[in-house]
Amino acid sequence: MKIRPTVRQLSEKSFEVEHEPLRGDFLDCGLGKNSFGTSEKVLEFAREYNWFGLQDVPDTSYKNLKQAICRFWCDWADLKPDNIKVANGSMVVLSRLNKVFLDAGTKVLGYVPQFSEYMREVARLGGIYEAVLLSPGKVYRFDLERLLNKLSQDYAIVYVDNPINPTGYFISLEDVDMLIKEAAKHDVLAILDEAYGDYVEEKHSAVKLIHKYKNLVVTRTFTKGYGIGKFRVGYAVMPEEIGRYYDKIDLPFSVSEMGAALCVVALQDQDFIIHLRQMVKVEKAKIVKELAERGYLISETHESVPIFIAGHQDEGFDLREYLLGKRIYALSGTSFENLGINYVRINTPASAEGFLARLSE
Repeated sequence: MKIRPTVRQLSEKSFEVEHEPLRGDFLDCGLGKNSFGTSEKVLEFAREYNWFGLQDVPDTSYKNLKQAICRFWCDWADLKPDNIKVANGSMVVLSRLNKVFLDAGTKVLGYVPQFSEYMREVARLGGIYEAVLLSPGKVYRFDLERLLNKLSQDYAIVYVDNPINPTGYFISLEDVDMLIKEAAKHDVLAILDEAYGDYVEEKHSAVKLIHKYKNLVVTRTFTKGYGIGKFRVGYAVMPEEIGRYYDKIDLPFSVSEMGAALCVVALQDQDFIIHLRQMVKVEKAKIVKELAERGYLISETHESVPIFIAGHQDEGFDLREYLLGKRIYALSGTSFENLGINYVRINTPASAEGFLARLSE
């Protein structure tokens, strides 16, 4: 069969293509779900949802959700529904953006480690992903100067996840502004992937800059902080000019009507998000403190972002396997470029005590 050569050359499937629930007594600190649950208002809405008319086609304008997103950001940006694009998770938004900007051989700039699935999506289209290596000497702290020195007109896109997956490090809005400004000089699109952005106050989001730059797209999701993972709803905020090109390759029916409705309710419960940030901060601090005292390397990371990386001093030590022996599931560093088997990404569980008890067994 005439399989695309680019697809034939892909090394292996993504770690998230297939995921079965853990069996047995394991503490799941692996995939990036919200370990602290979902808003009770969202759950109540789901319980009372009117399932009448399942045969009907959903409203593909997603008018209610887009208006809710505009209201949510009204203190920080004057958004219109045309600035909002929704899809089946923010990864789908990213994929469609790539189809707007990338051809075979087109270059994308980023850094590693960062969200590896986006890098694979560039490769699927035949694009070339070039990355600045973040230094283990600084425990993989984001280095703006390195990225700016590499940025040029040779690239179509510069991709930044903020907070960074897997380190949980949060890049300041000032640094983000500098990067977008430099990218604009070279006619390069800046994608700010804020999948974990709800764990940080909205005033720090690049959405505030959406009308300042014509080369900026910000992606967000309801699967992380809002805990609506099973419905996979994400969105992008973008200038209308980019949006017109995005519409040319977009597909209808990408979000279920119930999923969109749940997200509208979620945006109305900011008390849940504020409380969530505080809970993550408390539980994460306990785990990071204990791991550091045991001699593990800990990435520079934001206190209320649930993910971070931990590393063993011995580069040949398989930390994921060691934690599995403690009945703790964490994501291996080998899932990310520039990390080895001696690293894992840990997603903060709802109870640090449960994690630490297993670690001490």
